Amino acid sequence: MTTLTRTFYALRFRDFRLYWLALVVSLLGSSFQRAAQDWLVYRLTNSPLILGIAVFVPAVLAAPFSLIGGALADRLSRRWLIVFTQTSMMLPPLALAWLIASDQIRVWHVVLSSVLLGVLISVDAPARAALLNDLVNDDDLGNAMGLSTATYQAARVVGPALAGVLIGLQNEALPFLINGLSYGAMVLALLLMQTQGPPPLPSASQPSLWREEWEEGGLLKEEVKVRTSLGASVVEGYRFVWRDATLLGLMILFFLRGLLLMPYLRLMPVLAKEGLQTGPETYGVLLSSTGLGALLGGLLVASLRGGQRGRILTIGTLITPLVLILFAWSRSLPLAILTLVFMGISTASLNTLNTTLLQLNAPDEMRGRVMGIASIGYLGTTSLGALALSFIADRSNASVALTSGAALCLVLALAVMVRFRIIRHLA
Repeated sequence: MTTLTRTFYALRFRDFRLYWLALVVSLLGSSFQRAAQDWLVYRLTNSPLILGIAVFVPAVLAAPFSLIGGALADRLSRRWLIVFTQTSMMLPPLALAWLIASDQIRVWHVVLSSVLLGVLISVDAPARAALLNDLVNDDDLGNAMGLSTATYQAARVVGPALAGVLIGLQNEALPFLINGLSYGAMVLALLLMQTQGPPPLPSASQPSLWREEWEEGGLLKEEVKVRTSLGASVVEGYRFVWRDATLLGLMILFFLRGLLLMPYLRLMPVLAKEGLQTGPETYGVLLSSTGLGALLGGLLVASLRGGQRGRILTIGTLITPLVLILFAWSRSLPLAILTLVFMGISTASLNTLNTTLLQLNAPDEMRGRVMGIASIGYLGTTSLGALALSFIADRSNASVALTSGAALCLVLALAVMVRFRIIRHLA
C-alpha cells in the first residue's frame, strides 16, 4: 500500500465518508467564526485582558457539560445525540450575525453566545469523538482521526484568510452567518448514515441483581444489570482515569499543552496588531499559516503506522515550546509565518496522537467518559491559559506572556515524562 493510499484509507467506509465531507463544511464555518470573533472582541475593546476574559468565562461555564456529554455518549445513541447538538448549534452564530449587521453588537452578546455555543459543543464533542469508533474499525481509528485533524486544519488554512478579507471589506457578520448555516451539513450526513452504533454498554462497576422466574422445566435465574445514575457514571469515569497510569499521563500532557502552549492562538490579534503592526488581512494570513502547518501535521499522523506514537508524542512535546518562544519574538512577517507553520505541524500532530492514544487505551464502555474528561480538561486549560497569558500580556506584552508559558510547559513536560515513562513506549 502506498503512503498516499494509506493516508486516505479510512474513507473506504461509507459512513465515515459522509462524516468527513460534512466535517469539511462544518469546520470551515467554525474557522470563519473563530477568526472573526477574536478580532471583533479586540476591535470593540482594544484590550488583551478582555479578549482573554471573553474566552475564559464561556469556557468555565460550559466546560462541566463535557462530563455530562461523555456520560450521555455512553448511555444514548451517539448519532442522535449529535443530531440534536448540531441542530441547536446553528442558533447562537446566526443571532450574532444579525446583531453585527444591525450594528447592535456588544461584548456581552459575544460572551453570552459563546456560553450557549460552548455548552452545546461540550456535550457534542465527546459523542463525536466516540462516534469514530462506530464508523471505522480499530485498526483504522488512527487514520480516521488523522484525516479528521487534517480536515480541521485545512479549514484553518482557508477560513481565517477568507474571514480576514471579509472583515476588511465589510464587518464580522458574514463569517458568523456562514458558521451558523454550516452545521446543517453534519445534521444531513448523520441522517444519511446507516450505522446505529453499538448499544449502550453497562458499566463494569454497576451492581447486579438476580431475577428469578419459574419456567416450564424449572427455575430460571438471570443476572440483571442496574443502570447507575448520571452523576455516578461521571464519578466512575474520573476514578477510572485516575487509576490508569497510561490514561492519566496522556491526560496531563494534553492539559499542559492546552494550558501553556495553545493560548498563543488567542493572542494572535495582539501579536498581529502590536508586534507586527498589521491589520485584519495579515492577521488572517497568520492564522492560515498555523492552519497550513496543522494540515500537514494531520496528514502526517494519518499516514503513520502504529508502533511509534508514544515516542513521537514525547519528542514533539519537548520541541514545541522552543518553537513557540521563537515565534513570540519574531518581528518580521516571513519569520512569523515560518514559525507558525512549524507550530501548526507540531500541535496538530501531538493533539491527534494524544487523542488517538486515549481512545485506543480506553475500553468501549468508558470511551465516552474518557473523551468527556479530555474535552473538559482541554477546554478548561486552554481558556484558563488564555486568561492567564492575556493578563501577563496586558501588564507587559504578548511576547513575554508566550515565552513564560512555553518555558513552564517545557519544565513540566520533562517532569511528566520522567513520572510516566510508559507513554514513550505506547504504540
